[in-house]
Amino acid sequence: MKNKTLLFIIPIFLIGVVLGSFGYTKLFANKTNNTNEVTINPTPEISQEENLDTNTDKVVNKNLINILLLGSGGGGHSGGSLSDSIILVSVDTKNKKIGLISIPRDFWFSGHKINEDPSIKDAVTAITGFSVSNYISVDFNGFVKIIDGLGGIDVDIKKSYLDNFYPIKGLENETCGKNNEEITLLHQKYSGFELEKNFTCRYEKIEYGVGIAKMSGENTLKYVRSRHGDSDFGRSRRQFEVLIAITKKVKVEDFDKFLKIVKTDLESSKIKEIISKIENVLDYKISTVQLTDGNVLVSSKSLSGAYILIPKLGINNFISIKAFILNNI
Repeated sequence: MKNKTLLFIIPIFLIGVVLGSFGYTKLFANKTNNTNEVTINPTPEISQEENLDTNTDKVVNKNLINILLLGSGGGGHSGGSLSDSIILVSVDTKNKKIGLISIPRDFWFSGHKINEDPSIKDAVTAITGFSVSNYISVDFNGFVKIIDGLGGIDVDIKKSYLDNFYPIKGLENETCGKNNEEITLLHQKYSGFELEKNFTCRYEKIEYGVGIAKMSGENTLKYVRSRHGDSDFGRSRRQFEVLIAITKKVKVEDFDKFLKIVKTDLESSKIKEIISKIENVLDYKISTVQLTDGNVLVSSKSLSGAYILIPKLGINNFISIKAFILNNI
């Protein structure tokens, strides 16, 4: 029984915290989360005046176990110290329900993006209403070590995949033989990925065929991080394939080894307590909630012009978000 519990916990924090905030909408088909519409109160640009949410009600339930999962690029990656993935796992041991709540890194909170918040656990509590007790964080290097520590995994690839623009670590600023004048002109003409396409030496081609593929940590990371070979829905499918592969490979004795790789405030005694409370995870219903501009958020811009996501009901008004989460887990 404890084996089954760990088989759930390990893949969730491995996949969830590394792969990015998108992915959980299609990861489990127990429940959809785009049916609750709210009135849109668009705010095209953020003003200096921000109305703080006065509704501070929290979900207080001794039967809930709320753990925050964080993923970052780590050293050698742009913004490597910031969390690219923010997912709250809420386990209701009484009603046998598990909710996976994904919060986008561009969520605007208290004058900055949430992944820049000095106390991200408190920020998530304010937004969701769920008190966060513990966290688990892993970066790309940690993810690679964990997969390699398993001796690699066998991924059942359902659809062939090709990406001609997977970024090569360390070549992010390579000039690709272009002089300063050429680079300046390109920056004036293009931006974003259209600009990057002019620096092909910064990228490599990755390709995967249908069938069982034995993957190392580095190869698995490429497979689940790649963004330019299909849509976000395709990326979600690839993540699910890796999730299944990890579940089939991981063993209970691997857990202590993983704890040395990740960052967490969970201690062994706390983990044992969680395991005893959860009992058999196969008895649980798993639901997913992804906060997006398709339900309770709207796209906007900060005063500096950065892309951000804000609540449809207004800056720092989390009332509809809390209700949306409760209705969908």
